[in-house]
Amino acid sequence: MSRRDVGAGLAAGGSSLLGAVLINLWNFFQTFRAQGFDSASIAEYSRGMSGIIFLGGIFAPIIAVFVGIVVWRVMMPDEPNPLYGAAAGVVSAFGTLFVFAASIGFVFSLSRVSAGALAGGISEFLFLTVLIAVFGGAITAPIIAPLGALVGYVYERYITDDQR
Repeated sequence: MSRRDVGAGLAAGGSSLLGAVLINLWNFFQTFRAQGFDSASIAEYSRGMSGIIFLGGIFAPIIAVFVGIVVWRVMMPDEPNPLYGAAAGVVSAFGTLFVFAASIGFVFSLSRVSAGALAGGISEFLFLTVLIAVFGGAITAPIIAPLGALVGYVYERYITDDQR
């Protein structure tokens, strides 16, 4: 791997971490804005789907590093180009979302596979992966797509300026 690939992966990981923090803050304040800041709403929030969102905040940046490295290795030309960097940033963001959704689907389908229901495990994997990817993508796309494009553009612009 070149330093450019690794740098892009680290930039994608940072972008993913920032996106996860922004999404978590938005989700946190939207929940309490609707319910009020009392102990019942805090308990209800901690029992809800916030677990997957917090898992995203932990594992998505790690996944994004590897996805960013692969995307820059496969998609980018040898010469730095900020516009290609913006496109690669968006691809990295949605690639991270899909790999994260597939990993959640895989983990939740393991209980069916360990019980001997391979077909049930596969269908649960596919269902959860598609469900998380589609709805997670619809909810997070307004944040992760522009953020990925901006980080990819700025990273490639920095590489272009550095080579001059």
